[in-house]
Amino acid sequence: MIDADQAKALILQRSEASAEDGERFVVHFCALSERGDYWIIRINTEDCIVRGMMERCYVGANAHLVDTTTGQIETVSSGQSVEAYLEDKYDVAAAGSMHYVLGPDFGKDDRLAVVRLRQKLACSPQRAVQLVSPALSSWLTGARRTLLDAQAILLDEGIATTIRLQASPGSAVPVDYPVWYWKPLKSVLDRIGVT
Repeated sequence: MIDADQAKALILQRSEASAEDGERFVVHFCALSERGDYWIIRINTEDCIVRGMMERCYVGANAHLVDTTTGQIETVSSGQSVEAYLEDKYDVAAAGSMHYVLGPDFGKDDRLAVVRLRQKLACSPQRAVQLVSPALSSWLTGARRTLLDAQAILLDEGIATTIRLQASPGSAVPVDYPVWYWKPLKSVLDRIGVT
């Protein structure tokens, strides 16, 4: 296993090798991931960390991850949390060649749920029944974390859903961005099965 000092040395060596003008870097954070599979390391320039010269700070990277077994390095951008990055990575590994798919947790026989779906989507009764039929019951596909957010929004609207792994995404609309509000999610649902 690669220890903390080895991981820090790998990151500093890589950063200083790519820096201009012989810039020196300092580690200001190092911790083992919750699963113990990555060292999470944050660095910045010596001028920034030691001397407080904020104009000498490098931006763009949240942290560097060093695999504790292989020493392979990955960089997490400043726009994403390390926890979210790792969660997505673990979910992809768990899925293998399968696809995460969100769909209804009810069928056409659950008349109350179908009526609620029709009302929330402002669609015809026929369209609501289509959306719970096997042909169109795969609504969204994407990162599991994104689908969990969409599932929570749908539940707030009274629409019960489930997330499952499938060999094919079927009719599911790919969602590769965070979904936080009902209106954009509704517009995605309106596109299911529409060519």
